[in-house]
Amino acid sequence: MFFRKLNNSDLWNKIKILREYIKELVPAFKERTCWSCGKSLNIYDFLSDNLEFSPEQILELWQNPILEFHCCECFKYLKRDELSNVDLQNTNRYCKNCHKLMNIYQFAKSYNYLKINELKDIWLKENSVIFCSGFCEKYYYRIKKRKK
Repeated sequence: MFFRKLNNSDLWNKIKILREYIKELVPAFKERTCWSCGKSLNIYDFLSDNLEFSPEQILELWQNPILEFHCCECFKYLKRDELSNVDLQNTNRYCKNCHKLMNIYQFAKSYNYLKINELKDIWLKENSVIFCSGFCEKYYYRIKKRKK
């Protein structure tokens, strides 16, 4: 899951393609501000946070007059609100490796690169394997690999 943030060569290739598209649109390119606070937004940050989309799709979303976007700070508040909705379901989980009791906030902090729908999907599935940290996850799979 964390691979999408670490694959820099893919990101740079997408940025290069996106720059070419923007050059073609220069007079019609839409400047964006945060829907909540009015802070200026950057399309390249938007691309880096949504690597699963192609440069064409990113530009199409960016130029769409119906859509509005949030800056990272305002988006964190939205994510926190969504997490509180998940927390209302009173689900506590245990780390698969160290058996530490965790709540959704601890899990989200350890895996902050996950989007809210990914966090909810993993957290709410009873059969999904949950870890309290990347260290526990690595240790668990390293030990499991040795036992085979």
